[in-house]
Parts: sequence; C-alpha cells; structure tokens
Amino acid sequence: MIGCFFLQAGALGAIMNAGGIFIVPVCNELGFDRGALALYLTFYFIATTATYPLVAKYLPKWDFRVFLTTCFLVLAATEAAMGLMNELWQWYAAGVVLGVAGALVFVVASTVLIENWFVAKRGTALGIAMCGSGIGGFFFPIFGNFLIETVGWRMAYPSIALAMCVIVLPFTLFVFRLHPSDMGLRPYGAEQGEAMAETRASEKGMPARKAIVTLAFVCVFLYAGIEALFSGYNNHLPGFAESIGYSAAFGAGILSMAQLGYSVATLVMGWVTDKIGVAASTYITLGVTAASLLGFSFLQAEVPLMACAFVFGMNSVIITISVPTLISELFGKKYFAQILSYSRMSGIIGCFGAAAVGACFDLTGSYIGSFFAGIAILAACAVLVGIALTQKKKLRAQWE
Repeated sequence: MIGCFFLQAGALGAIMNAGGIFIVPVCNELGFDRGALALYLTFYFIATTATYPLVAKYLPKWDFRVFLTTCFLVLAATEAAMGLMNELWQWYAAGVVLGVAGALVFVVASTVLIENWFVAKRGTALGIAMCGSGIGGFFFPIFGNFLIETVGWRMAYPSIALAMCVIVLPFTLFVFRLHPSDMGLRPYGAEQGEAMAETRASEKGMPARKAIVTLAFVCVFLYAGIEALFSGYNNHLPGFAESIGYSAAFGAGILSMAQLGYSVATLVMGWVTDKIGVAASTYITLGVTAASLLGFSFLQAEVPLMACAFVFGMNSVIITISVPTLISELFGKKYFAQILSYSRMSGIIGCFGAAAVGACFDLTGSYIGSFFAGIAILAACAVLVGIALTQKKKLRAQWE
C-alpha cells in the first residue's frame, strides 16, 4: 500500500497533476498557443484509452515487476526528453508515449495490487494509495516551479524525472509482487475470504451487455465523460494565476492547493457517500465545484483564490467515487467490474478539456469564459445524474 502511494505520487502526481506549471514558460519561449500545447494531453488520453485492453491482456502473462519498471522508465525518460523539445509535434508524440506507458503505471498497477493484496479494508487501502497522486500533485508544482525559476524549464523536466525515479524505483524493483502467493503469503484479511466469497456468490446485478444499452448507463457514461473535461482545467491554473497578474510561484501554489483538495476529498468523500448517499454527495460535489469556478471568475485576492483552488480539486472524486457508486447503485454488484470498465471509456470525451480551455484563453485573452462554460457543464452533469437515478427502481426490478 505504501509502495502504491509513492507510485501514484511519483508518476501520476509528478507528470500529469503537476504538468501545468510548464505550459506558460514553454509557450512564452517557443511562441506556442496554450491551447495548441495543451493538445498533447488529448493525445495522452486517447492513447491511454486505446491501451487499457492490451494492459489487461498481457499483465497476467508478463513478469509484473519487469513490466511495471519498464513502463515507468519509459515515462521518466519521456519526461526528461521534454526538456529537449522545440516543436509541437514532439509534445504530441510524448503525449502518446505517456498514454501507452501510463495506462499501466498511472491507473492499473495500484488498483490491481490493492485488489490482490487486500481482502479486508480494501477500500481504505485503495483510498490511501490513490491519494498519493494528489500529494505528489501538491509537492511537485512547488518543486518544479523552483527549478524553472532557478535552472529554467528545460532542466526542470529531467530534474523532475530524476526525482520520480528516486521515489518510485525502489518499490517497483524490490517491493512489488503481483500476488501475495509469490512470496508465500496470503492477502490481508484472507481469513474473511470464505465468507466474502459466499456473499459474492449471492450478489445480484444486471449483466453488462444489458446494462450498457439502458438510458441510465448512457447518462452515467456522459456524466463521467464530460466531468472528465475538468482534468484539463488543472493544467491551466498556473496560467490563470499569471493572466491576472500573479507570479509563477503563486500559480504553482494554487495548482498545489487543488491537488491537496483532491487528496483530502479522496479520503473523506467515500465516508460521506456512505452516510448521506451517492445522490446527495454527488450534488454537493458538483455544487461546490461550481462555486469554486464562480470564485475564480470574480475573486482575485490571494487567500480566496487559494481556497477556491482547494475546493475545485474536490471535483476529481467524481471519477473515483461518484461514478463507481452510481453504477453499483443502479446495476448491482455482480457485474460491477465489467460495467465500470465500459464507463471508463468515457474518458475519450474528457481528453479535449485542456486544449479547449487553452483555446478559450488564446481567443479571448482570459480564462473567465472557460469557467462559465465549466459551470454549464456541471449543470448538465447534475441533470444527467438526476435522469439516471429516475431509472433506479425500474432497473432494480429487473435484477433483484
């Protein structure tokens, strides 16, 4: 679990969650439009979505430590190479490489390891592991901005890559095993395994082939996809701060606060959902995210902007908590994993978020328009969730 935490911090946290600090200095030096540069994230999302099935196919067949370490080294080498780039197509190619290698490192590896190593307290372990990306996303923008100001963005890229290796490689090389049995061990809480197996055998649910053609699934799919557009906003928070007169250091600071907000939300929102239900917790998350965008639009003092960034970071739990919980609520647990995997393909919609936000700035010279567009997106999300939940009774009658 500790290793997965550092894997998320040193890979996803360093490369994707902190990548926004480079957009302004790179564009200023090389003369790119921000939307054009941010398009490399679109290539990343497309490549990741296309690679998931291959990872699922070959993960059980290849040596896990070699597979994971190789993919991580590809990520680190690509991060370092970005300091040598001069043309947009090179960033686009890097986005494809990050997507292919990141399909295993960013998402699948930690999820599979926690699934295999934990029977009891699996959700808690996964929450702790996944919040590593937020903690990494908190520290790396500050560290990266310091490097940019002292040695320049070209040297900052390989320096971050080196830090990633120091954090992650000890675990991929010496700690991780795909299964506890590889070390003669049993999963944590294995004593409860037999009882849980009996529970799973009695679980009910709608088959995936039927679920994915329902109105409820279409709504959840669209909800997850258009909400994923907000991942593109994070990368422009440093640029937004500079556009209203703040320093690059402050811009890195609000990006860090957004990642800290995500980390806190990851740890608490699962508990909140259990207490008040998925509908209420989802609407609360959508509402506070909209409030943060309004704050970005009208508040320009440092402390309010920091607070808005912290609250805005909470939106990421929609993908990690709200969508899976909705699927379980609507379609049951028996075919949950298959239905969830289909919903993950909605990320292809969100892949245009960073480019769209950047294009809005390029056209208008301001991020305000993209913030109001974000509020409209959140309203659409609320409508989609509402429609999906209206189908709950009808769906349950078919599988309970």
